[in-house]
Amino acid sequence: MSADYWSSSQRTKWQFNRQTLLDYRRKLLILERKMIHSGLIKDYPYVNYDWNMRIYLHNLIVKLGRRLNIRQVVLATAEVYLTRFLTKVSVKEVNVYLLVAACVYASCKIEECPQHIRLIVSEARSLWPEYIPHDTAKLAEFEFYLLEEMNLYLILHHPYRSLLQIQTFLKENYDTYAFVLTDDELQNSWSLISDSYITDLHLLYPPHIIAITVIYITIVLKKNSSSLKSNGNSVSIGADVNEKPQSGAIDSQNDPSAMEIEDLMTLSSSNPQEEPLAQTVSGATQLEVKSLSKIDRDTIRINKFMKFLNHSHINLDEVAESIQDMVNLYVVWNHYNENLVKKSLHRMLTNT
Repeated sequence: MSADYWSSSQRTKWQFNRQTLLDYRRKLLILERKMIHSGLIKDYPYVNYDWNMRIYLHNLIVKLGRRLNIRQVVLATAEVYLTRFLTKVSVKEVNVYLLVAACVYASCKIEECPQHIRLIVSEARSLWPEYIPHDTAKLAEFEFYLLEEMNLYLILHHPYRSLLQIQTFLKENYDTYAFVLTDDELQNSWSLISDSYITDLHLLYPPHIIAITVIYITIVLKKNSSSLKSNGNSVSIGADVNEKPQSGAIDSQNDPSAMEIEDLMTLSSSNPQEEPLAQTVSGATQLEVKSLSKIDRDTIRINKFMKFLNHSHINLDEVAESIQDMVNLYVVWNHYNENLVKKSLHRMLTNT
């Protein structure tokens, strides 16, 4: 066990660069084809570990977590276990519903909030009765399979802690940076971290990089996006968490200040600095002037945050790549087709 991320197995054994991770997945595809040709598994062309499948598995973990009333960090650990497992094992080889239950069962033990195996099986069966067997031994066997594929490297360091550490640092150094996250910004950043487990970020970057990424999206991209709005219709990224497991599903009705996915696509490659506000004020109504004053305040906050970033010596290239991954996630999530994934898995697991 390691209390320090830098000497932990998460960094030394389970952190990759993009090319290495791509090589792992190519080898897995080759192995999958060999198993199909030899008749060990059947080929189901619509069952793939793609973005749709990732979002679906994320939602499965969240649903089971809600039934068990377990903390968000436990679910985050389960999602990392699932992502690690599926770098070595084809999704066509396993019952993904049993895999989800095994990941949650193992993460509850590691995060010191153990749940009895019978309760896990009972709640999983209530959600997916067709795919979860009554026999608790099946879940126990799958847990051993899961732990073996991860080589028993189970201790994780999550960006949630990094986010809180950054907030504490900013409070303690307020005289220097004059910047702290508001409660709403902290909440939104926490929610974005929860969504980030759908991506490969936790196999690629340290926790503090992901924490800075979600703060940047919350502070910079959200501000730029809101300045482009002409109406209140928007697409929310991330859901409220408050240490309760949430799906982070996109909600277009509740948050008038939330980000448009199209805006994220545009702004992710643009400079967050605004043109001088004086150029845009002429001819504006009183309401527009008030709105521009708010934009000006937001711009000042962004500059303060960028000052902190400059002093932090954080790898900004890694932050930029992480931002792009998060943007890509929400673009795909906007076109997520749950029924397609569910039907494909049903055909595979029932052989129909």
